[in-house]
Amino acid sequence: MNQKVVLPSLLALLLSGSVFLTPSVAEAQMLFTRGDCNIDGVINIADPVLALGILFSGAGPADCADACDVNDDGGNDIGDPIFILSNLFSSGPNPPPPDDCGADPSPDGLDCLTGPSSCPPPVEDCSNGVDDDGDTLIDCDDPDCDVDPICVPPLSFEVDIYQIIVDECTFCHGPPSNFADLDLSTTAGNDPYARIVNTPSDECGSYDLVEPGDSEASWLYRKISGTHVEAATAAGCSAMDAGDQMPLGPFCCLEPAQIQLIQQWIDEGANP
Repeated sequence: MNQKVVLPSLLALLLSGSVFLTPSVAEAQMLFTRGDCNIDGVINIADPVLALGILFSGAGPADCADACDVNDDGGNDIGDPIFILSNLFSSGPNPPPPDDCGADPSPDGLDCLTGPSSCPPPVEDCSNGVDDDGDTLIDCDDPDCDVDPICVPPLSFEVDIYQIIVDECTFCHGPPSNFADLDLSTTAGNDPYARIVNTPSDECGSYDLVEPGDSEASWLYRKISGTHVEAATAAGCSAMDAGDQMPLGPFCCLEPAQIQLIQQWIDEGANP
């Protein structure tokens, strides 16, 4: 960026006047390059020319006031074109960061409503407590984070799992049959969640029906996925006592998506 051409007369002329534009409350924050006042993607003589025009000829306001704040003092004043002219023509220091498509590291009232087209638009980080993309919405309140894993609520038994049990299981594991003495209905105050979570299996006592956080150690998952015989054998239980894949007979089997959902629910902690 530096060019070894000295323009002392121009710098002296600039020092003879002083205008300071008071920063307003920041509205948005696009990525920018400090010193690229006209946001064309390069830093050259056109940038201090625009900065001078904004200060003295009514050419403003700047589309990216942060980029025009070349010396990063929190405002747009005569010091900014002086700084960049010194850098361009008198071997002066480079502007402070960001020097290539970054966010403003300084807490000031300046904004950058429009960044250079060469800079990618800012992306919301969904876990840092900062409005990264300048839309006034932070983290999980920002629609951009709707599918981010950190913002997706964990699966729950009540909302996501129990309807599968009602549709696929309670015709056997519910009144009047209560097959295998396992009632998964809500009849007469029965709690189906408590009946399966941290409850040992009658077919292989080495397993709980649901072991929160570990689907492979959960007999319910083993039974619906068809890996129950293998699991029983590995645990020293009787393969015959392990029974058949559930649901039984013509009702077998659950859809792969249902099995995957139950597995995910267990692995996420088997939330109620």
